[in-house]
Amino acid sequence: MNIAGTDSVTTDMDTHTVTVQFDDDELSIDEIIGALGDAGYTVPSHAKIP
Repeated sequence: MNIAGTDSVTTDMDTHTVTVQFDDDELSIDEIIGALGDAGYTVPSHAKIP
């Protein structure tokens, strides 16, 4: 999956987490969550890290 506006994506299969760095002028967290949902993943919680 490739989403315009993402700078990097890191996954940790042991902890079942994903970290996405993105340009929030181009992309919203809701769009990322929606794309992950479209790919069949569930996002039970999220946090923005400055």
